[in-house]
Amino acid sequence: MFTMKENQQNRPPRTPSPLRQLVLPIFVPGVIYALGTGAVNPVLALAALALGFDAAGSSAVVGVFGVVGVLLSPAIGAAISKIGDRKALIVGSIISIVALLCSLWALWAGASLAARIVYVSVVVLLAIGANIWSLARQAYISQTVPVTHRARAMSTFGGMMRLGNLAGPLVATAVLAAFALNAVFLVQLATVIVSLAFVVAFVAPDPSMDRTRLSSETAAAQQEFDDHKQSSISATAILGVGINALTVLRANRAVIVPLWGFHLGLSEHFITATFALTMLLDAMMFFMSGILMDKRGRLWALAPSLTLMPLAIIVMVTVPTTAGFVAGSALLGFGNGFGSGIVITTGADLAPAHNKARFLGVWQAIVAIGSASGPFIISGLTAAFSLAAGLWATAAIGIFGLLWLCALISPAYQRIGIDLRGRPLPQHQLRSDR
Repeated sequence: MFTMKENQQNRPPRTPSPLRQLVLPIFVPGVIYALGTGAVNPVLALAALALGFDAAGSSAVVGVFGVVGVLLSPAIGAAISKIGDRKALIVGSIISIVALLCSLWALWAGASLAARIVYVSVVVLLAIGANIWSLARQAYISQTVPVTHRARAMSTFGGMMRLGNLAGPLVATAVLAAFALNAVFLVQLATVIVSLAFVVAFVAPDPSMDRTRLSSETAAAQQEFDDHKQSSISATAILGVGINALTVLRANRAVIVPLWGFHLGLSEHFITATFALTMLLDAMMFFMSGILMDKRGRLWALAPSLTLMPLAIIVMVTVPTTAGFVAGSALLGFGNGFGSGIVITTGADLAPAHNKARFLGVWQAIVAIGSASGPFIISGLTAAFSLAAGLWATAAIGIFGLLWLCALISPAYQRIGIDLRGRPLPQHQLRSDR
């Protein structure tokens, strides 16, 4: 007994998890911000209709949100690199606050040309604010968390976004039942203000400033490594193709579940409840995904995700019953949960140590191609052939992504000098053709 007690006394104190330092500056404000965004997203089209847009116009207005992410992410990333993560989060919050105040004015003004012009501007500004928040937090995490915990930090960040987006529509439903449409925008305004308060209070100055303390020898070695990574365009291209297969699956999930449920003749309430189940299973997997990526490698998240999601679609198409629909939808959410945080983790792996936000902006634009194009694949094939053809094509894209990454992700990572856990390779294992 004495020996055990003595050993416990001599044992060095446990080092706190690097994730703890992110709770107040990143995770808590992140879930609050996502709750507001999740509340407003379902009513963006409803607000457009209330302002006099027709159905096609309302859909186009909502589509602007995604287009802004594709077009402006590189510029946003470059701006974050110049002003720092903390200032960027503050600026992004202010932009969102201005946009939400303008949305309240537009809804108060009613159906008029001026209100519609202002509302389109609101959607653009909200998209800019959301992209600033996303990129600045990714850059902050990648610079403050050691590579041994990078995937867990990124997947937890993604999990907080999922939880917020899961709870947001429930909040919007309750608010709409009790108040008018503009009350939902007030909810997001409140969440942005609270998130901004957390940023001001807890986000430290840009940690990249510490690099000035590096010795000239260390800095030269680091710069050589950065130049190597910045020149590895092929690795970014390889990962971009595979990750876009995943983002197509993710984007089409929001289309597949409601459309296939309608095709089977299921009620709207049953379809939405099933979709909520997929979101819940998705959100439950985020920390397990991070552990797998940190301990085993990035492919341990990508392979299950790109296997289970196509399998889920195949189940839905080949078993066209209520049971097949529920089982396939649940498997779809479970499979997507395996990949929680994988997109931003691979982006952080590829990013150079300097100007991370600039690269992450480009990476976000690259991977948004799949998200933007996925629903159009479903739409085009459904119009030309059938809804089932769109589902089969989506499953085939996922299988292609699986085979592509299983074959090429390891040499791609080796090309930039890291293993599949994001850790530097020994000198003798580096590829000579990088």
